[in-house]
Amino acid sequence: MTAQDTAATEPGRRTRAPDGAPAKIGKYEIRGEIGRGSCGVVYKGFDPFVQRDVAVKVAVHDAKQASSPSGTGRASFFTEARAAGMLAHPHVVSLYDAGVEASLSYIVMEYIDGETLLPLCRRGGPRAPVEQVLDIAAKCAKGLHYAHSKGVLHRDIKPSNIMLTQDGVPKIMDFSIAEINAQGGAGGGLVGSPLYMSPEQARREPLGPATDLYSLGAVLFHLLTGEPPFNGATVDELLAAIRTQPAPRPDALRAELPRQLGEIVERLLAKDPAERYASGEELAAALVRLRDKLCASDQAASRRDSRDALRRLHFFTRFADDEVDEILSASSLLTFEAGQTVVQEGDIGDAFYLIALGQAEVRKAGKRISQLDKGDCFGEIAFLTSAKRTASVVAATKVLALKINASIMDKVSRDCQLRFYKVFADILIYRLTVTSAKLSALSS
Repeated sequence: MTAQDTAATEPGRRTRAPDGAPAKIGKYEIRGEIGRGSCGVVYKGFDPFVQRDVAVKVAVHDAKQASSPSGTGRASFFTEARAAGMLAHPHVVSLYDAGVEASLSYIVMEYIDGETLLPLCRRGGPRAPVEQVLDIAAKCAKGLHYAHSKGVLHRDIKPSNIMLTQDGVPKIMDFSIAEINAQGGAGGGLVGSPLYMSPEQARREPLGPATDLYSLGAVLFHLLTGEPPFNGATVDELLAAIRTQPAPRPDALRAELPRQLGEIVERLLAKDPAERYASGEELAAALVRLRDKLCASDQAASRRDSRDALRRLHFFTRFADDEVDEILSASSLLTFEAGQTVVQEGDIGDAFYLIALGQAEVRKAGKRISQLDKGDCFGEIAFLTSAKRTASVVAATKVLALKINASIMDKVSRDCQLRFYKVFADILIYRLTVTSAKLSALSS
């Protein structure tokens, strides 16, 4: 069906000296084996030119294929290189290089110092916090939306193909059976991993973006419950269940899970692809809204006290009370403990933040560059353009922040929107004026 490749060491497993592997592949020094499957072996390598660790995946071919540079095995292997090489996204493992040396076909990827999602899926083990699961799923949905926008279907989303960095950032990997420039890809052979396979894959029907979203829904179900949505004594029984049986809801197995979360998973696991989310972007928005809602419900300060604190901020001095309530109804009030990251450098977002209480630090590449206090705001450029965050913001003390998403500002009245964007524009003009003055001072 598919390789069980991984670009990182599983828990409790160390890199080991590869049996019969060369000391170098191309310019890359081989440091140890970290994973293998039916399609390839993955080594931890080192690039001496840029001084960084890399993951080097070497194709596994039979003797005939290995002796023929144009063999189908080698061509299939480089499909992964082509698919991954088309993608540059914070939640997709980066491809650095690909080549052929003697009888070895290899691709060189970003090395992730972390683990796959498999440890978080263990049956009977402690379940990850719901907010963390929602964050992982939302970021994977954004990565899939980007891949789909480039014409790439992954076709094998599963826990072992999603890495988590040490900072908890998910990254999709292993595009070895990806389909490129698919427009409702042709049916035919059975591809994918059965436990996370969509009904249309099980029926060998044409595939589309909804196929990857189904598989992500199956992963989400597994993270929440410790079980995949379907099981079977044999592969045939499993595929029959996927094709015909309604998927269970995670909140039916764990009563403490929010009903809205059960509805999201139920929609993702719909038999008909047309009944699922229209895109990874739409799914990500639903997951982020629910995550923010759950985070907001956990904040220590009461909603009334929080609103009173916001109304005393300079940002809201031009707003009437009912307009403040409109903004709050279309926003999220979030609490961050000291040391907790509010926004992560490199992430893509469309949210604008206003600090209601507490202090935070702006950090670039881990280095503190400025401080934010009560009444300060950040994220203006991301709010306008959904660009990558150019710096991280980390809570220095306990922080209460108002998060305003660009995608939901259209829920407030026209007059309130006009007042909001007038204040927003004034902030941008002030920031540009200060920056211009600093540049003038440096040049004089």
